[in-house]
Amino acid sequence: MSVYADLLESVIGMASATNPYASIIIGAMPPDNGISMTFAGGSATETFFNKGMVQEISIVLNGKHTNQKMVFDALSNIHQALTKTKQYPGTDDFQVMNIATISAPQLIGREENSQILYGSSLGVKFYWR
Repeated sequence: MSVYADLLESVIGMASATNPYASIIIGAMPPDNGISMTFAGGSATETFFNKGMVQEISIVLNGKHTNQKMVFDALSNIHQALTKTKQYPGTDDFQVMNIATISAPQLIGREENSQILYGSSLGVKFYWR
């Protein structure tokens, strides 16, 4: 797998540990009564002579549910858990250094099928070995 795929899977694993109402899928738009995560952009902030680098990348965290409180609470719990953790995942290829909220969960809209969509984003800083 690529570093990006492993990184996203690691962050999803951390988010899943909060026991949200649904399994977190990879993608920008969650299914009905679901939650999704994917990359939104980012770039290297520092490159070293050994070609290692520090990179900051944005991850969108979106959720849909018919119960507005349920989706808001789930996304809020994920943000709180990830931004307050002191133990970050790492592999032989990368080490997460920090996770911070870029945009707190906010209402995006309501679909015709009564699904309420919330969106948010996280900033992940990691060292690419």
